[in-house]
Amino acid sequence: MKRRFRKIILLLALVLLPACLWGQKRIYTKSFRLQDFKSKTTKVVLGGSDALNASIRQEVTSLWTISPYEFCTPAQYEKQKTNPDLCFLCVEKSRGIIFLTLSKGGRSNDSNALKRPLEIISIPIAGEQDGSGQELVYMPAFISIIQDYTEAAMNSETVAYTGLGAIAHGVPRGVTVYSNPEAARKAFTEGRADSAVKIIISPDGNPSSKPRHKLTFGTLDYRLYSYGKRAK
Repeated sequence: MKRRFRKIILLLALVLLPACLWGQKRIYTKSFRLQDFKSKTTKVVLGGSDALNASIRQEVTSLWTISPYEFCTPAQYEKQKTNPDLCFLCVEKSRGIIFLTLSKGGRSNDSNALKRPLEIISIPIAGEQDGSGQELVYMPAFISIIQDYTEAAMNSETVAYTGLGAIAHGVPRGVTVYSNPEAARKAFTEGRADSAVKIIISPDGNPSSKPRHKLTFGTLDYRLYSYGKRAK
């Protein structure tokens, strides 16, 4: 009797399984959705100040290797941002912080989850009220870190969902870290070997203001060594 009962249960499971699977929505992980990133054109949106636009254009031209790219205006971005076949690198602002954000285009209500928009990574580059111009100095590092993160996120779900901190593995032994703004800029522009800079990004450039972000990265290879943020 028990054996017959088990057979009935098994039969019911086999009959109902296709119906259950049919009714389920497919869920795609972030890393899976990044697998086609390198084949898509990245539209670099020049929507900042003239100086920021020039810096982004120069460093993307020099350093961007992870995907094909084209420059575009904010108006062109508005027309194309729902296109799932495009990715976008653009300037965004939140709580007084200026970010460089890399994302995939799409419509949020698309029935195909693979065609919905996806934010890949967002890196702080400056405070809205900070006139120091450090974002122009360190733009090569910001562009490189975005690429490093994206490459790592394609190969690791942990990285994909953790964010920038996932690619920061600490300052290597023997590396000198410069935190004084003037000394840091000099070390970075000279591209000193075995050196790194630590910068603080806050709305007004004040190290004690919030929110604030702290980044440490190499002056020669632009690798991210540490990242932290204080929101409150």
